[in-house]
Amino acid sequence: MDLLLKDDKKLLVLPALFAFILSLLLLYKYSFPISWDVYYHIHMIDLYNQNGLIFWDYATVAPVGRLIMYPPLFHLCFSFISKLLNITPLELCRLAQPVFSFYLIGIITYVSYKLTDIKTGVLTGFLSMFCFVTFNRSVICTPATIAIGLFMLSSLFIYMASTENSMKYLILSALSLALIWNLHMATAILTCGVVGLYSLVQIFNRRMNLKFVIVYILIVLVLGMPWWIYIALNYSLFFNSLAGNNLLISDFFFRYYGMICTLLLLMGYYILIKTRNERSTFLILWSISLVLLSQLGLLGFNIVSIRILEVASYALIIISGIALSYIYDEYLQSVRLKNIFCTIFILLVITSCFLYVDSYTPDLLDDDDYNSTLVDEKIHSVINPVTYSFKPTVISSRFANSSLAHDRYDIMQWFVMENSSDIVVSEDAIMDTIIVSTSRTPVVYGGFTESIPEYVTDPVHIIKGWSDRDELSRLNVGYLLLKRDTPIPDYGELAYENDEYKICKIKSEYR
Repeated sequence: MDLLLKDDKKLLVLPALFAFILSLLLLYKYSFPISWDVYYHIHMIDLYNQNGLIFWDYATVAPVGRLIMYPPLFHLCFSFISKLLNITPLELCRLAQPVFSFYLIGIITYVSYKLTDIKTGVLTGFLSMFCFVTFNRSVICTPATIAIGLFMLSSLFIYMASTENSMKYLILSALSLALIWNLHMATAILTCGVVGLYSLVQIFNRRMNLKFVIVYILIVLVLGMPWWIYIALNYSLFFNSLAGNNLLISDFFFRYYGMICTLLLLMGYYILIKTRNERSTFLILWSISLVLLSQLGLLGFNIVSIRILEVASYALIIISGIALSYIYDEYLQSVRLKNIFCTIFILLVITSCFLYVDSYTPDLLDDDDYNSTLVDEKIHSVINPVTYSFKPTVISSRFANSSLAHDRYDIMQWFVMENSSDIVVSEDAIMDTIIVSTSRTPVVYGGFTESIPEYVTDPVHIIKGWSDRDELSRLNVGYLLLKRDTPIPDYGELAYENDEYKICKIKSEYR
């Protein structure tokens, strides 16, 4: 019997279920969530826990604070859940990691299934676990993970609204986009681009009613824009787009997407071009538009190409899945061959995915956490030679320095015990966010650099000893967190140190 029964929808849950089970390893190994990005969100959840819905954060960019430019839906929901379960935001984000993995892999499977069939959906779901860049995001507990899942749904539903002339799917697409605007601005902009481009093509070809467009825009404006409109009217919107290193497409496909998935992708594009149907047009527009957008850095635009390519990868993996399904149908003639292929493929996926999970290193490790991978790194290098050699990362650390993570935990605990309201000036930007999110000690930066205003205090001159009594007193600076080899300024005195850091208190005569 063919393992992939074409009419059994229960199979669609398998990739997400396996992803959930494999992600439980993170809870077994570590007491803290992976990714440095999560600590800003932990801080925001805690901020809403203390104050309810507010629009100004005084604990970061201290002492003036800054406008909260991150939409609040994720943080408010997690604030409610943390209170309901009586657990800390940090613990909630840690426990949510396997759930997020189930969610994102499940949505990839569902979208592929709706565009193709059950068999292709299941194969695509497993393939997304095998591909590093599509799996990586699934275990990171941030609003962007939820937003990327909704991005896929919004794109799928606008396609179905057009092809089936369905108001129901149009409303679902608009609702998904409205939710994204309340979760993650960058993903919302990319979704608008994809949905808008496809809609323009359909309007040009007279396949989409203008009434649909008006309804769509009204839903997004009414449900997705109120928070942004309030901010714009009462404060002013600003977004500092900080350019990252431009990632060449070739590097992305080799290091992040993987050669096997890339070969399948090329075959998938060939199949789409050969079939020349509405689905082909949609998938090509969806994927190619984002890949091209990611390369605008070559023209001088301030973009973070890997983050755009990360979003694009979810459209790309669906196309790769179509090619894998084609191979399954056309080149594996007997049921026995199909079953052997399925067994080997799923075992390979589970092994690779387990090794991905095993390779993550949180930025904090306490004494009871694992210091290294469970599986010997030689096995990692044999099974995943490219990802082991190049160690690609997207807002998460892999095969990282465990001693550094232990020392960060040590410093974090010191500030928790100190429980001070004096400002910390940190030489380490990651520790800056960790300190404010775990001890509520105010810091001069505090994560989410895109919303750092121009009036922020430059920490470099304070770290280097170029500040003076008037500035230190005015800012209420109480502590300096220095890296181990950084000289202590004249106005600082050593309070605590470990192998990686030194905590210095500002001398009383400079306060």
